[in-house]
Amino acid sequence: MNRGQHAADDGSFGRSAGGAMARGVALIVVAVVLGIILLQATDGPDPLGPVAAPVGEGDAGTTTSAAPAPSGSVTTALTPTTLDPSTITVLVSNGAGVGGLAGDLTEVVAAEGFETAEPTTAPEQVESSTVYYTTGFEEAAEAVAAVFDPAPEVAPLPDPSPVEDLAGANVVLVAGPDLVPE
Repeated sequence: MNRGQHAADDGSFGRSAGGAMARGVALIVVAVVLGIILLQATDGPDPLGPVAAPVGEGDAGTTTSAAPAPSGSVTTALTPTTLDPSTITVLVSNGAGVGGLAGDLTEVVAAEGFETAEPTTAPEQVESSTVYYTTGFEEAAEAVAAVFDPAPEVAPLPDPSPVEDLAGANVVLVAGPDLVPE
């Protein structure tokens, strides 16, 4: 077209624009359908559904399921669906007075995939074992306690701490006589 000229009055412009719009809408519909198909094909199991996790060293075939958090809720603590033992540091402290206990139990905890700090001796002997947790690590402490039979009590880390140095640990196991191997 030259400058100053207008489209033909035969309606060809309207047909051309209408056809282009129809092709554009068809392409968008095809892209959305392909996107849905690809998302469904690459999604694994329901990420918010129940998750089976081992509960103990001696219970090889036993699992436990955790229900998902209600939709729209915000959780700051670790949940069973997000618990990665390699991100949890566990300090084992010997509160039983039995030589080598903290080292042996540290090996058990490490075998379950947890990071471990250098084992220590508790300043005082205890009557029974307790797994203490720092803020936000209650479920991690429960997972550590589940490694043992009998499972120790789980409690928030008191002030003052039952160990002199946490060594960067999120979870502290103060081992008592109930965790001494027979």
